Amino acid sequence: MNDKIEAYVRQNQAQWLELLKTIISIPSPTGREQVKGKWILQYLHSLGADGAYIDDGGNVLYPCRLKKGQKVALYTAHMDTVFEKLSEIPIHQSKNILSAPSCSDNSASIAGLLFIIKMIRDLQLTPPQGILFAFDVGEEGLGNLKGIRKIMADWAGRISEVVAVDCTFDTFVATAVGSRRYQVTIETPGGHSWMSFGTPNAIAAASSIIQELYQLSLPAHPKTTYNVGTISGGTTVNSIAAKASFTVDLRSEDGKALERLDTFFHDLIEKPLAKDVRLSLKSLGERPCSEVNQNPLVQRITAIRQKQGLPTTCIAGSTDANIPMSQGIPAISFGFCRSRGEHTLEESLDLDTFVPGMLQMLAFMGL
Repeated sequence: MNDKIEAYVRQNQAQWLELLKTIISIPSPTGREQVKGKWILQYLHSLGADGAYIDDGGNVLYPCRLKKGQKVALYTAHMDTVFEKLSEIPIHQSKNILSAPSCSDNSASIAGLLFIIKMIRDLQLTPPQGILFAFDVGEEGLGNLKGIRKIMADWAGRISEVVAVDCTFDTFVATAVGSRRYQVTIETPGGHSWMSFGTPNAIAAASSIIQELYQLSLPAHPKTTYNVGTISGGTTVNSIAAKASFTVDLRSEDGKALERLDTFFHDLIEKPLAKDVRLSLKSLGERPCSEVNQNPLVQRITAIRQKQGLPTTCIAGSTDANIPMSQGIPAISFGFCRSRGEHTLEESLDLDTFVPGMLQMLAFMGL
C-alpha cells in the first residue's frame, strides 16, 4: 500500500463518519430497504459512478474497473437491519465510541465501501482485478439471503471471490453456518375450558412437540443447534386453544449434521397425533453450509495480519458469504471496525478502529 492511500484514509475519516451517521438514520428493516437503496444509488451517481444501478431484486450494484473476459471480486454489504419498529434512530457519540442500532451491522460496512469507491475515483486507482461493489437486500432474519442469491445467479461464472463486508474487523467468518427454519401450526376444535374439558388443546400439543425436541442431545463438534424462537396461540384464559404456532431454527456448521437434525425434526412432527389434532409445516427459509475446504482468502488475511503481528481468529457464522461458499467459491466475511452488541439497541463501535480496519480491507483488495 502506498503512502498516498494511507494519507487519504487518515485525512478523510471524518467523511466516513458523516456517511455512517447518514446511513444509520435511514431505517431499512428486512423487506423495506428501498429508501436506503435509492439514497446509496444517488450518492454513487453524485460521485460520477454512472454505471451504478438497482437490479430488479432491490440490490444496488456498481461494477468498478471491470475488464472484458476477466472474473471479478464481489464486495457486498447488506442494507437491511433487524430493527422493525424504529422510525427514528438515535445516534450517540462519546469520544471514540459511537452507539446506535445498526451502526456496525451493517451501516459501518456500507459507509466503508462507499468511502472506498470515492477513494478509487479520487485517486484514480486501478485494483488488481475488477470489483463488483454491491449493497444487497434480505440478509437478516427471514430475508433468506435473497439479495446475494440473486447477485450470484445473475453473475454466475463471473465471480472469483466474495467478501461479505459485515460487522467487526478482527474476527473472520470463514465457515458458513447452515440453517433451516420452519413454522409449525397445530389446530384443534377448541372449546370452553369448563364445558369442553378433555378436548385436545393446541398449545398443549405444541408444547409436547417442543419438549420432545429439547430432549435431543447434539454433538459439540461440529456445532449443531436447535431453537424454538417464537410461540403464539389461544384466545382467552377460559378457552381451549384451537390454534397454536411456533417457529424453529435448526443450525449446523456441517451439512451432514444439519441434515440429520432436520430428519429428526421431521420424524418428530410426523408422529401420529391425537384425534382431531391437525399439524401443518411451513418452511421459512434455508441457508446452506460451506463447500470450500481450503479457503485461500483465509490465507490472504492471515498473511496481512501476520505482518502486523496480529492473530487471525476465524469463526463460523451465517452471512451473505454462505451462498458463494456453498457454490465452492472462496468467500469470507469481516468489516471495518471493532464492534459489540449487534442486534440490540445498545449496539456500538470503536471509531478509532476505522483507520486500521480500512487499511486492512484495502490491503486485502490489493490496493
